[in-house]
Amino acid sequence: MTISFLYYVMLLFTLSFEDVEGIDQAPLKHLNDVQIYYFYDSRLPSDMGQQIMYLTENLLSKQYQQLVADGDVIFYKVDLATPIGQKLAKKCDVVLNGLVVTRRSKIVDLTQVGYKLARSKPKAFQEHLAYEINRLLPKRKRPQ
Repeated sequence: MTISFLYYVMLLFTLSFEDVEGIDQAPLKHLNDVQIYYFYDSRLPSDMGQQIMYLTENLLSKQYQQLVADGDVIFYKVDLATPIGQKLAKKCDVVLNGLVVTRRSKIVDLTQVGYKLARSKPKAFQEHLAYEINRLLPKRKRPQ
């Protein structure tokens, strides 16, 4: 699914003026970095959503630890129970728990892949997530 450049710019513009709980970096200032958004709803706990978040954090801590420390890969957790979280989810076409990976004008929605693979084939989910992150990273920054 491709989202137009204008839509992405509007998303980043909106994020730059609002404070999303747990987000201490303005996405607008990080257009050259890979940004991963995990959407969750604190009112409705989800085992599958927790599994997706765990696998994502696990992958980032194992394969992308230095890139996360350098700010080249940024992981955001967005609570859908907040008005700002709902607004951001609507712009990303996420209804419940979801995972979106972005860089510049490219937005990759991994929600369906997450629900399909996270529980039954967690390694395959992490491999797919790593593939998408690597595809968005500049070649010189990709882990060896």
